[in-house]
Amino acid sequence: MNDLSVSYIYGQAWELTKKNLLPLVLVVLFYYLLVSGATIWSILPPNFDFSDFGNGTFVPREDPNFIGNLINILLACFFSVGFYTSALRISRGVGGVSVDNFLRPLAVYVKFIAVGLIVGVATALGLILFIVPGIYVAIRLVFATLYTLDHPEAGIIESIKASWQMTKGHMLELIGLSIVAIFVMLLGYLCCCVGTLVAFPVVILSFTQIYLVLNEQFEQNEALL
Repeated sequence: MNDLSVSYIYGQAWELTKKNLLPLVLVVLFYYLLVSGATIWSILPPNFDFSDFGNGTFVPREDPNFIGNLINILLACFFSVGFYTSALRISRGVGGVSVDNFLRPLAVYVKFIAVGLIVGVATALGLILFIVPGIYVAIRLVFATLYTLDHPEAGIIESIKASWQMTKGHMLELIGLSIVAIFVMLLGYLCCCVGTLVAFPVVILSFTQIYLVLNEQFEQNEALL
């Protein structure tokens, strides 16, 4: 697969989503339910009583529960690692959604979080500098976390450098992919939010598809050095 056109990439992602629809949707739904529960718990006031809902006296906390927020962050990390690993296996045709994809070694989770934080900070700093630099950095580093999961032996800086190298010269394709991703997710939200259960896997699989192509090219170039 060397076609990087948006239509081809999303076409492939849609076909893979259909083949793995039930497990993908169930995982996303389970994550939504867990996050919703943690979010609600984080805003419950001390000494909360369920009768407060019925008598109209419920007032959410002004300062969200720290533990609830921490649970949300950990859930997001756990879900992302497992879901992206599943997407990689599905895209390669070597497996699908499984419990093992979520049970990666602790070092992988640590590096995933570290890479994500560095990319997030770099993007935020770029956005402060007239927005455009932030968008540029975000696109150039979009595959850093995927590379970390795909190459668990790689270091944090190595993953960031790899994403920077493999996205070189492919800004237009990645911008197009990102714009379509926004519209796909918006369409999912417009379908009473239920559509995101399908839209999210399609978007993730589309990025995984183009990652595999660019990663293969990157590894071939590295082998020639």
